[in-house]
Amino acid sequence: MATRASGVLDRFDPQTLAAWAVVVWSELTLVVFYVATTPGWVTEPRYVVYPFVWINLGLLAVVHTRQWVRARDPERRTRLAAGLLAGGYFVVLAAVGGLLFLPVINPPHAGTAFSVSWVMPGWGPIVTARALGVQLTLVPFKLIGYLALSYVLYARLLDATRLVASAVLGLFSCVGCTMSLLVPLLGASTFAGATAYTWDASTLVYVVALATLYWSPQIESVIRRRL
Repeated sequence: MATRASGVLDRFDPQTLAAWAVVVWSELTLVVFYVATTPGWVTEPRYVVYPFVWINLGLLAVVHTRQWVRARDPERRTRLAAGLLAGGYFVVLAAVGGLLFLPVINPPHAGTAFSVSWVMPGWGPIVTARALGVQLTLVPFKLIGYLALSYVLYARLLDATRLVASAVLGLFSCVGCTMSLLVPLLGASTFAGATAYTWDASTLVYVVALATLYWSPQIESVIRRRL
């Protein structure tokens, strides 16, 4: 875990850079195609960029965290415990962020339904499915962002169970996971509710929370040495 921060930079070899160039180019192509084929104008360009900040940083964090998890090869019992906690954390994020509506929390949705809304790439396509009072509203950047936060927390939990001295989650992993709960609270509505500075603040909190979770072992190690 101690080499993970420097490893992020080390792994940006030509092949990796080429792969990310393809990803970014594909995203740009989708946005240009959507704007060219859809009536209207983009009045706030930053709202076009923000979803891809969530998606790309989330994927980057997951890819490098997964390499660390595979290198450590934790025991099955440890993986199961960390997975259950991280899964519960994802459900909380999804419920608070409007992706998941459960009858025990929200008013039940009657009947069954399925729809796809074609909106700006990153924000959409928004897929809505409803059955048995449960409704899923899948917004691409939110789904990927919440999954990324949950997976990095999963890796942090593996480390916390391995190092008893790290307390429960460690100070800064607690800050990261608690801070990330602000992300869905700041941007709870799906698309139309993005008002002035709502998504600016939400994106900033997401980036800080993801970085804090990802680098929490290094932050804690530096603080312990200083103390």
